[in-house]
Amino acid sequence: MSTAKPRTRTSAAEVRSALLRAGREILEQDGEAGLTVRAVAAEAKVAPMGVYNHFDGRDGLLDALVTDGFVEFARAVGATDDDPVDRLQNSGRGYREFAVSNPVLYGLMFSSRCTADLEVAAHAFDVLVDVIRYGQVAGVVMAGDPADLAMQAWSAVHGAVGLELAGTHPPQVDGADNYERVLAFVARGLAPRPAD
Repeated sequence: MSTAKPRTRTSAAEVRSALLRAGREILEQDGEAGLTVRAVAAEAKVAPMGVYNHFDGRDGLLDALVTDGFVEFARAVGATDDDPVDRLQNSGRGYREFAVSNPVLYGLMFSSRCTADLEVAAHAFDVLVDVIRYGQVAGVVMAGDPADLAMQAWSAVHGAVGLELAGTHPPQVDGADNYERVLAFVARGLAPRPAD
């Protein structure tokens, strides 16, 4: 009598999740160049064909990783503080925290080398627009098109994060301290103007 257990088949969803986890780990450890079909399959403990079956190859996997990155990014910038000033500041802090914790993925998200799901990427921006709109309703953010104001704020923090990740600011400048000053600068820039 055989005591061997019958072999169970791993579900497609489990394989896909394992490939995404493996791809993300490899991406952050070894960079984009380290993200090969074989490396991801080995890390996920599946056959290399799994990458093709689920993502149509390396480029599809990379696009899926970037799309998932935008999902996480939206959560990171989606501050929910009741105080509108805190919400704006913590949204900005979430932006930097995501970028610093995931520098390779963050860089790919804003590059032309990958194609994220456009609806998912747009949602991340919409989350910031909602933060701006919340501040407008509370009277701490100036009147105007909230999408336009969100784009200006995004541009400022994206620039600060980009300089920090590239290590191109002067050596005496601490990235975290500078970023806090940029957030204060953005808040002042978004504040309502006194009536003329």
